[in-house]
Amino acid sequence: MIDIKKNFSLKNYNSLQIDCISELFIEVKTPEEALSAVTHAKDNNLNFIVVGGGTNIVFSKQNFKGLVIKNSIKGKKIIADIVILSSGESWHDSVLWTLKNNLYGLENLSLIPGTVGAAPVQNIGAYGKDISEFIEYVKVINLKTLEVELLSNSQCEFKYRSSLFKQEVNYMIVEVALKLSYDKSVHTQYKSLSDYMIKKGMDILNSTPEEVSSCVCEIRKNILPDPRIIPNVGSFFKNITLDDKAFKELQNILPTPFNLDKNNNFKVSSAFLIDSAGWKGRINGEVSVSSKHSLVINTSGIATGNEVIVFANAIIEDIKSKFNVVLEIEPSVI
Repeated sequence: MIDIKKNFSLKNYNSLQIDCISELFIEVKTPEEALSAVTHAKDNNLNFIVVGGGTNIVFSKQNFKGLVIKNSIKGKKIIADIVILSSGESWHDSVLWTLKNNLYGLENLSLIPGTVGAAPVQNIGAYGKDISEFIEYVKVINLKTLEVELLSNSQCEFKYRSSLFKQEVNYMIVEVALKLSYDKSVHTQYKSLSDYMIKKGMDILNSTPEEVSSCVCEIRKNILPDPRIIPNVGSFFKNITLDDKAFKELQNILPTPFNLDKNNNFKVSSAFLIDSAGWKGRINGEVSVSSKHSLVINTSGIATGNEVIVFANAIIEDIKSKFNVVLEIEPSVI
């Protein structure tokens, strides 16, 4: 029996603590319950969305008309070097679990908030690694056909902080399979990570995955506010990718540090631009730019979704007017 709650507050189900009221709400704990909930929504012609940890979503309106399905599906198992994680598991806890089981690769992605199911949607990445490098397949419920499908890595259409799942809301992720390694080789080339490790006196060439994970956690705690204490969704804006012409135009306006991506495009820090425009630490009512990191928008815990979006759009417009580049919001706006 599906337990449907009515007029349900989502304040404790999103890390911005926006008090959006969902017309209907269901929490599912197994793939079978998830399929039943989706089937119920389809049979009753209900608008619906799926939420995990709520750490990458902005409820922009005071009310959500339809059904919110809270994904609480749990489960972890290992088959050879393949780790299979249910979508309702905590991402960070799952990373630590892989390390305890001597399977490596995810250490650079430590302490990213949210659930396993949200990770492929955004193609989460940090310190030189993206989850798409490890995904073997994603098990989904096709929301059109109500069939369970396995999507290969290539079928997921991974891009920078994006995927098939973000471009099309036609799938509910129930399981993610990751190909890891028993080899303890680590990736420490990312500049801010290597600089931090060298400053600590560590040998970056011979460090262990556990040491890398620990350093990543320390860095993230130093530069990012904890969403459990200060409501936020982590990086609110994506970094900017520019071709040669656009980058040269930006350099003429503001000399800007950069990295080259795999396609030799220029990857520019949005935080640097926001800092340069004077937004870091700026407060407007119940919303602010974090004084710790300019990509983070904080709320007081009583802000409305509309206040968050208006504030974010003001930043976008200011960056456009000053530097002629357009910031893109990273979390999903509902």
